[in-house]
Amino acid sequence: MISFIVCAFNEEDNIENTVISISEAVETSIYIENYEIVIINDGSKDKTKDTILALKKKFTNITYLQNHKNLGYGQSLVKGLTAINYDKFMVIPGDNDLPKETIKIGLQNMNKADLVMLFPINTDNRSKVRNVVSIVFNLMYLIFFDTYVNYINAPAVYPTKIVRNLKLKSNRFSIISEMITKLLHSDVTYCEIPAFF
Repeated sequence: MISFIVCAFNEEDNIENTVISISEAVETSIYIENYEIVIINDGSKDKTKDTILALKKKFTNITYLQNHKNLGYGQSLVKGLTAINYDKFMVIPGDNDLPKETIKIGLQNMNKADLVMLFPINTDNRSKVRNVVSIVFNLMYLIFFDTYVNYINAPAVYPTKIVRNLKLKSNRFSIISEMITKLLHSDVTYCEIPAFF
């Protein structure tokens, strides 16, 4: 059993494919019996809300949450944390940026440790600038926070109860690296799994 938290801001063109990617990853996995998708509409100005409500009619396991104004990725994720029901969760971008095969790898390995992080092995398809920024970002986290991992902003399978007890402060996407850093400095087991992004 696993929960998926999806934060969406102006994703009317992508949110349906995101839900389909999650559903197909679960359905082709032999490791999951029940799952839920909690979607937080972060004050979108387009038709994201209408698209999500239409999806909610097709998929009975979707929970819809609405921010009446844009609060940012961090606050939306924290809001999603209050609504999930299962012991493990994944955060999936609302823009369908994470392929179903990558999600499936997370599901296949979700019980290997409390925190299961995925890291990209196909970095050659990213620009040199993006790769340099990732290296510098990881180096900063190593120097300032003593966290040596392959990818600090990794898609991951998180332990719900432990994350709920963290004092999360980030309002933006940096909440992912904040969660991972705080978990790595707590009493959890973790592993890193290579994946294609």
